[in-house]
Amino acid sequence: MRTVTKIKHPKLDVSIYLRENKYIVKIVLDQYEQVFRLSQTDVMGMEDMEALVSKEFLDKVYMRFVEMSKDFGEAFRKINLA
Repeated sequence: MRTVTKIKHPKLDVSIYLRENKYIVKIVLDQYEQVFRLSQTDVMGMEDMEALVSKEFLDKVYMRFVEMSKDFGEAFRKINLA
């Protein structure tokens, strides 16, 4: 897997990789990560990939991380209260 680019963001670690004719967008926040895969033939190149990973998209991804953290915290508390 080859790193194609990293996208700057104040809170998220955003990387785009290329592997076996697929772009892989990996977004990390603390111990959580989200991965999106897209065939290289579905976009016209890196300009399209960078446009895909827009501020609006990353804002929604961030909110999903917030929900993931809440869900994990609830599940963790349940097993520790038992």
